[in-house]
Amino acid sequence: MATESTLVLTVKNLKKYYGNIHAVDGISFEVLKGEIFALLGPNGAGKTTTIKCILGLRIKDAGEIALKGSISFIPDGKELYSSYTVERMVKVAKELTERFDEKKCFEYVERFQIPLNEKVSSLSSGQTTQLYLSIAFSQDAELYIFDEPTWGLDPIVRNQVLEMIRELPSGEKSVLYTSHILSEVEKVADKVAIMNKGKILDMGYLDEIKEKYCAVSVPMGSKIDGYKYKNTENEDVYVVTREYAISNNLEYTPVPFEVIFEALVMGNNNPTNM
Repeated sequence: MATESTLVLTVKNLKKYYGNIHAVDGISFEVLKGEIFALLGPNGAGKTTTIKCILGLRIKDAGEIALKGSISFIPDGKELYSSYTVERMVKVAKELTERFDEKKCFEYVERFQIPLNEKVSSLSSGQTTQLYLSIAFSQDAELYIFDEPTWGLDPIVRNQVLEMIRELPSGEKSVLYTSHILSEVEKVADKVAIMNKGKILDMGYLDEIKEKYCAVSVPMGSKIDGYKYKNTENEDVYVVTREYAISNNLEYTPVPFEVIFEALVMGNNNPTNM
C-alpha cells in the first residue's frame, strides 16, 4: 500500500483541454519510489501533455499534482546547443545542473561512441538522443521522466538504453516513462497505465494486467461486456476480464499483452458495454 513516504509523484483527476479537445481527461495515478511506471498509448493519447503538465510546461485546467524530489527529464523533442562540441555540451550541463556527475557523463558518451570534438549540429538524430540520455542519466535525481526516449535509435542501441533505464531505480530513484512501443514497455516497466484519447483505460502491474484479461469466442452478433477484438467466419472474439468469463461460464484462453492493449484501445475507439 502506498504511503506518503513511498510516493514520489501523485496525479489526481488531471485535466487539460485545447478548445474542445480533451487532451487529458481526468486521469489519476501514482509513482512509487524504486518503481518504473509507464504511460503506454498510441500517438495522441495524451502522454506528452500529461508529462508537460507535471513539469509545469502546460497549465492544467483541473486536478492535483504532488511531486517530491528533483527531476531529470528527457523530452520527446531533443534539442541541444547546436554550435557546441559534445565535450563542451557536457561541461555546460555540469554548470547548469545540480548534482551532476561529469565523469559518469563522459563514460556514457564513450559507451555510445560519440566523438567528443564533434559539433552537436553534426550529430545524427540517434547520436543526439544518446547525448541527451548521457546527460540525463548523469543527474542524481529522485524521478527520471523519459518521454519516448528511444526515438531515433537503432535496435542495438535501443536495447542498451532500455537496460540502462531498467538499472536506474534503486531505493529512492523512480522512472516515469512514456512510449507507444509495447515491446519496450514490457522490457522495462513495473507498472503500466494504458492511455487513449486522454483517458487511462486500465492500470496496474504488468503481470496483473496480463492475468486480468482473456479471450472468449461467442456466436457472431452476441452482445457481451467486453472489447470486440476480431471476428472469424461464424464467431466474434472478445477480450474480457477473466472474472467475467468465469462468472458467465465462458470458455476462455490467455492472451498476450499486445492483444490486451489493442483490444482496449480499439474498444475505446468503438466502445461496447464495458
